[in-house]
Amino acid sequence: MRPIRNAPHDASPSRSQMVCRTPEPRRVTARTCFAAMTLSSLVLLACGDDDVTVDAHVPALDAGVDAAPMRDAGPPLEPLDRPALPAGNTLGPEDPRHQGMLRFLWDNWGVEIGSEWPPAEFMLALMADDEFGDQFENFGFLRDPNDEFPIGFKRGLSDPPRVYQTCALCHVGELPDGELWLGLPNDRLDLGAFRVAVNERWVAAGNDPLVSSLEAEKAAALGPGRFNAESGDYPQVVPADFPPYFHLDERTHLNYLGTGRDVRTEAYMAIFSFGAGNPNDEDALVPFPRRERTAQLVEFFSAMDAPPAPDVAAAERVARGRAVFEAARCVSCHVDDPGELGVIPYASDGIERIPGDDEAFPEGSIATSRYHRILIDGDEMGGGAPSDEGRAALVTFIFRNMLRVSPSDGYRVADLRGVWATAPYLHNGSVPTLDALLTPTEARPTAFDRHGFTVDTTRAGNGNEGHEFGTDLSDDDRAALIAYLRSL
Repeated sequence: MRPIRNAPHDASPSRSQMVCRTPEPRRVTARTCFAAMTLSSLVLLACGDDDVTVDAHVPALDAGVDAAPMRDAGPPLEPLDRPALPAGNTLGPEDPRHQGMLRFLWDNWGVEIGSEWPPAEFMLALMADDEFGDQFENFGFLRDPNDEFPIGFKRGLSDPPRVYQTCALCHVGELPDGELWLGLPNDRLDLGAFRVAVNERWVAAGNDPLVSSLEAEKAAALGPGRFNAESGDYPQVVPADFPPYFHLDERTHLNYLGTGRDVRTEAYMAIFSFGAGNPNDEDALVPFPRRERTAQLVEFFSAMDAPPAPDVAAAERVARGRAVFEAARCVSCHVDDPGELGVIPYASDGIERIPGDDEAFPEGSIATSRYHRILIDGDEMGGGAPSDEGRAALVTFIFRNMLRVSPSDGYRVADLRGVWATAPYLHNGSVPTLDALLTPTEARPTAFDRHGFTVDTTRAGNGNEGHEFGTDLSDDDRAALIAYLRSL
């Protein structure tokens, strides 16, 4: 395999050299979305210190509520009496996961009391302005026909005069035919630009800023469908794409680093990154919710189906594409059993390898998303800077709740079901189409439009290098392979 351009030189640190950062205690942050945890949380898990992770072979256990009292951040656990969305995979009231779906759509876990956003009435008033549009549609929010606020941006259950996002903000998307789909990324949502615009209006009204100038500068550079993976004080924006959440209960490696080993762990870590229970139950501004409340969400979140594939190719074309998929050895990483989708190590030498080709790299290697590795490996700008207080808080949270995490030295292999609906590709959304992904890096678009925002792959953090597997196919084989991928 060829070396990938712009890959770092030999920069593979020992585990003792790898340092981590975690969310700031007592701060509820609006720069993350549900289950797209801040990289600061993921980095800790990627470090691989045996004394700070729960081994992958430890069975998933219930939250440790018997070890210490747990307080609920919201009202007593009662059935949510809220409407569902008219989405393609909406569950009816008779389904046992219906309440979990309503948590996904409506529950913001009490973190609205942190006043990360202006009050609800201020936000409603912005909708009358042409810059924002009704239900903030000009920033890619999706309309909720059942509420005054858009999908995923709701009044708090604990403090209704305040607002905060829910899981659905980033993880309800719209298919090409306009149908809503739960678990599909909202690739139109420009949360960074929205944050900057709201902050400007809030300051103009005589209030203190909600974000720093550095945070605003980085937020404006994200574009639709992406969130900040770096911490607030890191000077370089490092974008990550909103991920799809289909069939999570079938996977054994979750999040793009593959450190989460079950859905409950992902849900708990995401709520903790929102601010609930952070830094600990005794000192948290927002206590972590009781297990009965989170269990409803986990049950629903575990089993969202991918949207059915469009009928875009004849069966024989798809069958030929499957043959190409096998002949090109895509199946070496993208195995058919989602429970066996593992983690491919990062290629610090810039050389990508298919599993089995190099005995020194039995699991292969991949050289994409360089800046995500810089945040882990460290650099002169502060990437990977330690935060002992935050690290200790996160480790305590992991052990107290018996979460299932494991080390990672690379990136989780993607589940390809529904891949036709989740462009653009790579972890930072730097490749616009499947066809572009199956071409060499130098032939991929250096800039493309993403719902009115220009993704410039020459900018740091936007690099489109990596995953050059299958890039030497003939035009006909590539077209057949794409037909197969679009059928999944």
